Amino acid sequence: MLRQWLIRIVVAVSLAINAWFGWDYYSGNIVTKVFDGDTFDLKNGTRVRLLDVDSPETGLCGYDEAKQRLEELILGKFVTVKELTYEPYNRDQGLVYLGNQLINETMLKEGWGRVMYKPSSRHEQLKAVANSAKENKTGIFGLGCKLDEPAGDCKIKANIDEDTLKKSYHLKSCRDYDRVVIDRDRGEEFFCTEKEAQAAGFAKAYGCE
Repeated sequence: MLRQWLIRIVVAVSLAINAWFGWDYYSGNIVTKVFDGDTFDLKNGTRVRLLDVDSPETGLCGYDEAKQRLEELILGKFVTVKELTYEPYNRDQGLVYLGNQLINETMLKEGWGRVMYKPSSRHEQLKAVANSAKENKTGIFGLGCKLDEPAGDCKIKANIDEDTLKKSYHLKSCRDYDRVVIDRDRGEEFFCTEKEAQAAGFAKAYGCE
């Protein structure tokens, strides 16, 4: 009889411990703050970035809309992060799931970010939906963030290379000026003077006179 009671006590304690750890994990993975369209905080203190997604930073074209959409999707909700990898800026990157919904895919499919080239099991899938959003002018691609010609008198084109992230500015006399398109969601912009472009971290492009 005593042995049966001891077994019951051990089982009860084990269940209580498992329940406590389960609740701790669950509550820790609730999203408490969204910073933009690709980065958020969990209750356990982890800062997470959506793997393979690059949304507009603060103040850039499409920032408010992308942030609002991610908030609608995950703020205050329990998420699961898979294929977690650490990156600089004190945050992790991963594939983020809300139930069976892959949030990385949703944000790219709706056009609230550009695909990055990070290895993951879903990279080809994410690249496909991102290209579709771009072709269909969905999200940031339909907000007028892309400019071929300046609206005013400031005609210096400041461009950021998608592969190397090198920042260059192009004068009208530069060889590639007519080919450069400004994507304001990426931090590219028109400047009035070379000094303004240089102050923003851009250097004169190769092939300029």
